[in-house]
Amino acid sequence: MISHSYSWALSIFLLFHPSLSDENPSNVSCIESEKFALLEFKNDLTDGGNRLLSWNSSNEDCCKWYGITCNNQTGHVSEIHLRGSDHRFGGELNPSLLNMTSLVYLDLSCNDFGGNPIPTFIGSLHTLTYLNLSMSRFSGEIPSQLGNLSMLRVLSVHNVYRSVHNVYRSDQYAQKVKSLWWLSGLSSLRHLDMSGVTLGKVFDWSQVNRILPSSLVELYFSSCGLPPIRPGSALDNLSLLSILDLSDNNFSTNSIPSWISSLSSLVSLNLANCDFSGPIPAGLMNMVSLITIDLSNNQLTSIQTMLNSSPGNICNLREINLSWNKFNGKSLLEVLTSLFKCESSKLESLRFAASGLSGYLPPQLGNMKNLVHIDLNSNSISGSIPDSLGNLQSLQTLELKSNSISGPLPDSIGRLSSLLRMHLPYNSITGPLPDSLGRLSSLERLDISNNEINGTLPQSVGQLTKLMILNIRNNLLTGVVTEDHFANLTSLTNLLADANMLRLQISANNWEPPFRLQILILNSWSLGPKFPSWLQNQTNLSILYLASTGISDNIPSWFSTTLLSLQYLNLSDNNLSSVSLKDLFCSKIDAEQKQVIYLNLGNTNLSGVLPDCWGAWGTLKLLNFQNNNLTGEIPRSLASLMTGKANPNKIVLLAGNEFMGSAWLVLKGREIGYSSNLGLVTFLDLSGNDLSGVIPSEITRLVELKYLNFSGNRLTGRMPEKIGDMKELEALDLSMNELEGMVPLSMSSLSFLNWLNLSYNNLTGRIPSSTQLQSFEDWSFVGNRLCGAPVRLGCERRQGEKVGEVGEGGGGPDWRLVISIVVGFVVGFWIVVAPLMVSKAWRVSYFQFMCDIWYKFYDFVVKYSSNKNVSL
Repeated sequence: MISHSYSWALSIFLLFHPSLSDENPSNVSCIESEKFALLEFKNDLTDGGNRLLSWNSSNEDCCKWYGITCNNQTGHVSEIHLRGSDHRFGGELNPSLLNMTSLVYLDLSCNDFGGNPIPTFIGSLHTLTYLNLSMSRFSGEIPSQLGNLSMLRVLSVHNVYRSVHNVYRSDQYAQKVKSLWWLSGLSSLRHLDMSGVTLGKVFDWSQVNRILPSSLVELYFSSCGLPPIRPGSALDNLSLLSILDLSDNNFSTNSIPSWISSLSSLVSLNLANCDFSGPIPAGLMNMVSLITIDLSNNQLTSIQTMLNSSPGNICNLREINLSWNKFNGKSLLEVLTSLFKCESSKLESLRFAASGLSGYLPPQLGNMKNLVHIDLNSNSISGSIPDSLGNLQSLQTLELKSNSISGPLPDSIGRLSSLLRMHLPYNSITGPLPDSLGRLSSLERLDISNNEINGTLPQSVGQLTKLMILNIRNNLLTGVVTEDHFANLTSLTNLLADANMLRLQISANNWEPPFRLQILILNSWSLGPKFPSWLQNQTNLSILYLASTGISDNIPSWFSTTLLSLQYLNLSDNNLSSVSLKDLFCSKIDAEQKQVIYLNLGNTNLSGVLPDCWGAWGTLKLLNFQNNNLTGEIPRSLASLMTGKANPNKIVLLAGNEFMGSAWLVLKGREIGYSSNLGLVTFLDLSGNDLSGVIPSEITRLVELKYLNFSGNRLTGRMPEKIGDMKELEALDLSMNELEGMVPLSMSSLSFLNWLNLSYNNLTGRIPSSTQLQSFEDWSFVGNRLCGAPVRLGCERRQGEKVGEVGEGGGGPDWRLVISIVVGFVVGFWIVVAPLMVSKAWRVSYFQFMCDIWYKFYDFVVKYSSNKNVSL
């Protein structure tokens, strides 16, 4: 819809400004004074892309300079086109532009003026008919002097990025106005775009007819913070209005105002994301001039007016977007019935994503030959895809994600010669894939993941020369995949095919794929036993997942020196026992280039000692070496990595190895700066190793830790007293160690704890009381000498114990508490009683005070009882 809006804007402006479509070169040289004014203007600009190299005094004719157009009869500069590109202009705007006495066109959009305000002198360029300052990182107040530009026909100061589906406001460079009354001076204005400018405090719906010029043809007030539309307010003064965009304003669940249907010239209407509720007004669907309508992302509940519309009234519609509303229970056939009655449907875009629609895909869809986009994602549509869909020769996008579509893909789908994107994931599509997929010569993205598709992968897929993304993961595909399946996939960048039962069989040892992948996910394929040598030329890979692929081989030497772009690597559940850990992790070539975020080598039969070279791996968020045969001490550089500042939310899995050494060294890593680097790990698993010593108290500084597992080591000493400071802890496993002493009282403050295992240690005493701790089963504490709920052993005195003593943990009376209570009572008693014994005046005052209290209480009871007619 946005692209249509701008095409309308361009065509309408060209009607009012025919000189823009006349590209005749200048026949005369530019005016000398204007040449020097332009040079002065350039001096205050920054030009990172050197686009203004032609702007120099030695280049005499400024009419031939970059971005300059002159009147071919007078030589005056008439137009300045300095719209930003990859290299934006910056700096400041010099008022030398005031020397351009015939300037009618000024475009400084999409630049970077660093938050400077729009200069007021622009309001003195009285000859301007076109002014575009949008998205140039101006901020502050838009000057009211712009209201002096009475000849202006196009004014764009919008501050939003527009895409096909979304509008993004640049809050960093916010713009506002003190008043909107200056707009009334723009009597020639046809196009006004103030999207993203804060207008909420100055906008008054009751005054809008007097403020906005009646000449307006296009009005964009998207994302302006407009106030709710008041009943009775209208834009009926704008009889020429053809485009109205009020999207991304919060109108506080008002219904769509009925006066919109009185705008008889309206061609395009955008009310997306406005928090409108209730039904769609009846008049809206009877606007025969309407071509595009976007009411998406609201709270609309009824589409009955569309169902009841006369076919002639909506047959002109080309784009309709009612996605993200609440039309629960309506079938797609019901919704489209009126459109199906059109003799010749002009509809190009049909979007009803996440709108609560049900039913099936009606075969009549195949009769809407002009359809370019279908988006029915996230509904409850069932049944199969009809054969008639193959008739839509103009269709470019087919979006049916997250429905209940079943049955096989029809062979007719291969006739969609214009199709660019087909997204069908999260359905129940079955059967083998048709060979006709190979005829989709324009296809760029194919996503059929998370279905129940079986059979083999058609070899014809290899003919899709424009295919960039292929996602077939989580299906039931079987059989052999050869190099012929990839023969012509020269554009392929993303291949996601895991969770199938496919086997890759490459006949040539020197096979070089025709593609350069960025993402490759082949988990659960059969690739082994040799490590795939064809990966050597995939130097653009950022994600490589080859888990459970039957590889039983050494990782080749080229791996760590060639794949320098890797960020996510998963080789888990393979046999990499002969790999050289030093070569893999300590390559000098890429020591400063590693950007790995996710490293999973769990259950790969790795053995040996981890090298101490982890300083270059500071970007890691997940590190998984669990269930291997690694030995020795955990390297200090790796321990520092666990607690480093550089990258928060780390998950460290080292369980199931044979690491030795002190737990203190594991956590401490390095002496210097330790205390300032803690607090960022969220998941730490060192279980099943041979760690010894005490649990260092510094571990309690890992305040973001959610999962801690030290089970199956040889840890001794007491649990850290301040373990309760780890407020985010959800799972704690310290079982099968040699810990002793009491369970710290601070554990009672771990309110998020939902998994606890302290079994088989030497803990003693009473289990602290808290809602969480008493909710666990007794097996969480078995193998200790603990008492109190939830274990069955009570904390009363047992044989052989002295009075007031329960085991080692002191589960009997807390003598410090008892003494404190006694001392407090004695002190408090004598503070009150001693003065009464010593001073007669105090005694008199005290008893007088008590008498006053008694009489006030007595009066209150008597009055209350009499009001209730109750006798004492």
